[in-house]
Amino acid sequence: MSSIRSQQPIYPRGSAGGYPLAPWLILGACAAATALTWLAWLAGRLAALASGRPWTGPPFGWDFTKSLLDQNWQQLWPGVPPQLVALIYALLLTTTVVPGFWAWAWWQARRPRAGDPLPSLARTRDVDELIGTTALQRAQRLRPSLAGRAPKQVPATAIGIALGRLVSGGRRRGPVLRSSWEDVLLAVMAPRAGKTTSLAVPPILDAPGPVLATSNRSDLWAATTRARERVGRVWTFDPQRVTRQPQTLWWNPLATINGVEEAARLAEHFIQEIRGVGSSDPFWPLAAGDLLTCLFLAAANSGGTLTDVQAWLSDVTSREPVTLLRAAGYPQAARSLAGRQGGAAETRDGVYETARTAARCLSDPEIMAWVTPPTSAMDRLDVTRFPGSRDTLYLLSKEGAGAAAPLVAALTDAVFRTAVVHAEAAGGRIDPPVLAVLDEAANICKIADLPQLYSHLGGRGIIPITIIQNIAQGQGVWGERGMTALWSAATVKLIGAGLDDARHAEDISRLIGDHDVATTSINRDGNGHTSYSTSAQRRRILEPGDLRALKRGRAILLATGARAAMIDLMPWYSGEHAGIIGADTTASVDAITRTARAELAADHLNPPVSDAAGSTDRGDLS
Repeated sequence: MSSIRSQQPIYPRGSAGGYPLAPWLILGACAAATALTWLAWLAGRLAALASGRPWTGPPFGWDFTKSLLDQNWQQLWPGVPPQLVALIYALLLTTTVVPGFWAWAWWQARRPRAGDPLPSLARTRDVDELIGTTALQRAQRLRPSLAGRAPKQVPATAIGIALGRLVSGGRRRGPVLRSSWEDVLLAVMAPRAGKTTSLAVPPILDAPGPVLATSNRSDLWAATTRARERVGRVWTFDPQRVTRQPQTLWWNPLATINGVEEAARLAEHFIQEIRGVGSSDPFWPLAAGDLLTCLFLAAANSGGTLTDVQAWLSDVTSREPVTLLRAAGYPQAARSLAGRQGGAAETRDGVYETARTAARCLSDPEIMAWVTPPTSAMDRLDVTRFPGSRDTLYLLSKEGAGAAAPLVAALTDAVFRTAVVHAEAAGGRIDPPVLAVLDEAANICKIADLPQLYSHLGGRGIIPITIIQNIAQGQGVWGERGMTALWSAATVKLIGAGLDDARHAEDISRLIGDHDVATTSINRDGNGHTSYSTSAQRRRILEPGDLRALKRGRAILLATGARAAMIDLMPWYSGEHAGIIGADTTASVDAITRTARAELAADHLNPPVSDAAGSTDRGDLS
């Protein structure tokens, strides 16, 4: 039989080596009775020695046992006080039997059971790269600022991102596993499974460098914004006012466009919102993407804004962007745009309508206020400086039609590309690393080539944590091949509670592997004689049903080069700084609540009023 631990048999409950337990219990009871009787004989000998009397009692054997059952104390221990014998007997029991019984009970509580996956999952030595000295040495290799420091001078948070505590059986708490500063992470967890509290909030609070975080709710922002304000500036890009906070910045998406490639990338973020929706014909998204590329290029090279782009989208006959492209030195793009405008009316209108649908958020004046020059003094977000700071950038958007999700994806992509430039200027890696927590990535941060970016971001010191609810959600954004590429490129994968995708659960079960489980067969011949036989059957360590039933607060960790491990997640509210974070969260939630109540009260005081023509306006009812 193989010596690999995952292939060792695990004996079924209620058996001993695959055979019935009752005979072993009978033999054990006989052995225990013999041992207790012998201890009584030894106690008498020791009592005689302690009282200074010669031993004249019977030797250990049947005569001694019979006298003990008859309670014939004088024959057992002549001249020795029975109380002294009882005291020494109790001491012997305490020093021998009680520890032995405790050890047996301890083993029974921790011994492998049939179907128990823990003995076949990773133990400490299987994940040594994620803990202890090995993890420290890896961090010092990846981060020059840590090189040469003594282990006590390197805080645990500088070594890597805390993933959770290893679960390896027993009651002892396992070590904290930490990914390195070149690992890229992917987490697949259902709602309410601890994604935000365990995999988003703690890494943001512990990050040694700049942080980018996306979300479609205010909870992530509320739990971390005040703590991050203590280490650097906090930028909140929230065009749809998810946090109910006033606008304090604006960002120009056209500022990063220096050529056709950058314009095409910006256009792709808008097209990604409609790809796979409605018609499966790829012509319309591709043509709309080409149109948006030309318009973005024309605006960026003429000092224009996204307001100009929206105006050009509304007028299919406008020749202004063609003229601007020729003047800026892009004759090919100018001809492409002119040809599209001069094509068949049905095709032209279809392409423009597709582009307008993809860029419908540009029709929202509240969203446009965040991406066009403001009328009053306001700080401008410069993504070129962000990777070299300790600032925090929160990107928030709602879901659905007209949401600011394309702008969130565009800004995230701009930070990634700028961080790569910083890494190249630093010799290949940026230190301290840039952390990007992409919560709800499949809803509000649909970067089309994220699977391809994953293959090299970690090597640059740019650490993304992409969090999605299920594989199907990711496939809806990146396609089946793209999601497979993202899964393969992630060096650390976490699968949490709520895995209801049967196909994915089967794939994970196969990746975790198999082990041997002993099974007992009982055979009776014609004469009534019973025989027992034991055989090892190959079974999954974790069946798909076991993965689906994984309890909240736990996850399966698949790290490159390591055996699959089960971990206990570490939510922020169970950490040592829970009190401070809780107070910060309460203060932030109170601020959101006050603003929401004030807006609600204002809506009650000024409800929409319909005029005779059917239009609505605000009326002052006070």
